[in-house]
Amino acid sequence: MSTSWSPETALKRRDFLVLFLVALAVGLVLMALERVPGYMDADYYYSGGLQLAHGHGFNDMLIWNFLDQPAGLPHPSNSYWYPLASIVAAGGMLLTGQASFAAARLGFLLANSLAPLVVAALAWKLCHRRPVALVAGCLAIFSGYYLPFVVTTDNYSLYLLVGGLFFLLLERIDFGRALLLGLLAGILNLARGDGLLWLPLTLAAVTLLAYREAKAGPVWTRGGRAASSGLAALLGYLAVMGPWFVRNRIVFGSFLPPGSGHVLWMTSYNQIYSFTPQAYTFQTWLASGWHSLLADRLQALGQNLSTAFFAEGAIVLVPLMLAGIWKYHRSFRVQVSVAGWTLVLLAESLLFPYASVSGGFFHAGTAFQALGFALAALGLEALLDRLLHDRRQALPLAALSRMAVVLVLVIFSALLVKIRVFDRGWTEGEYVYQAVDAYLQAHGAPAQAVVLVRNPPAYFIMSGRPAVVIPFGGVDSLLAAARRYGAGYVLLEKGGVGRPLQDLYEHPENYPEFSSLGTFDDTLILSIHASP
Repeated sequence: MSTSWSPETALKRRDFLVLFLVALAVGLVLMALERVPGYMDADYYYSGGLQLAHGHGFNDMLIWNFLDQPAGLPHPSNSYWYPLASIVAAGGMLLTGQASFAAARLGFLLANSLAPLVVAALAWKLCHRRPVALVAGCLAIFSGYYLPFVVTTDNYSLYLLVGGLFFLLLERIDFGRALLLGLLAGILNLARGDGLLWLPLTLAAVTLLAYREAKAGPVWTRGGRAASSGLAALLGYLAVMGPWFVRNRIVFGSFLPPGSGHVLWMTSYNQIYSFTPQAYTFQTWLASGWHSLLADRLQALGQNLSTAFFAEGAIVLVPLMLAGIWKYHRSFRVQVSVAGWTLVLLAESLLFPYASVSGGFFHAGTAFQALGFALAALGLEALLDRLLHDRRQALPLAALSRMAVVLVLVIFSALLVKIRVFDRGWTEGEYVYQAVDAYLQAHGAPAQAVVLVRNPPAYFIMSGRPAVVIPFGGVDSLLAAARRYGAGYVLLEKGGVGRPLQDLYEHPENYPEFSSLGTFDDTLILSIHASP
């Protein structure tokens, strides 16, 4: 069937305006519902933004892991998570002159409001049909599992927008466009450590595209154009990441943060909180046995494919995305996207299996979602083209089908917001921490006394008090961390206490190094009086 049964094929300015305003309204509703960051990642990025906005630079008054064996507080920030989200959060606070969570989210709100426009433009570039582009933009607004996270201080909306811009630009190549693609790859890396994968993906894409476009002339001419495009992309990437690498070199003595390599040799996610990460080496990794190592990676691959089906594909969009990929498999954008997504899936599953199933792959996949939403709309249209043969019925049935898909995703997204924000509670103890700190002050805790706690970023943003994560392990590790960082108190939360500390939570009287100050909302508050 012909694809010309829509009477309107050109996108209009008002289409972009409507998409922007609807996304903005949805984002404002989410901001009203989510009054705190909601989980450790977002807590950390917000705390980093606060430090930047207050003029303290890239330094933390908290420690959430010991991978770089921090000497004390303050401590150089972003030794594991990368700084883009904190920079964006600080920008909102500096722009408004208010060091508040609402101000910190302005950049994320803007990114989330612009992303549907990019998704619509992507769909338009591929098929030149206005209804398809509008459906794609709506899918980006009501993004399923991603929707609860798009306006908090995390990388979701930034990744969605920048990833969409990357594929929108990946059409033809010249020096300037290759430079821009390199800049976008650098921004993706500045957001997340696994964003480093975008460098080889970008270099391969721009050089191959340049070589393909230079159809005439000798091989060395085509190779020269490909090389110059690759060089431009590399320069763009280094324009963003170069200063950060220099900062790392000055602060840590290496271009990449020290200690991050230990993660490669860990055999469970909780080991990331170990007080002695240097104990995890290639030899200890091998000692766990090939059968166990392979089983963990296969399990991670399976779980990440499940994430792709339920989260990235929102269940109902999966067959439409696959239909879109099949229909447009000759598109260079689609080919690069499939190759890049596969690269991220394998790297996350095989190199970092425990972190990937704890949210790493869910985060990393967001950069491909813009094209994914566009492909879902394109796949729907491809199915309609095949199924609708009566030209008199095609237009109303197609319109009804598009509205049905969007409505299903709206309901699905609203349900997920309800579950994540209301049913589970959009906090990781932030308000409890605020109340607990008031309790500590009432019991004579000095203003700068350090606490050991499950979620140090949340405790810091809610109280301003220095905080250190409770290390993975038992009481000995807890006391070692307390001695090194001068912690005077430890907070043990019900449900957040690992088995090695369960007895301390239930029977603190058996441990002479601690004195109980009482329990507040199932959080046991202990003072530490062991000799430093």
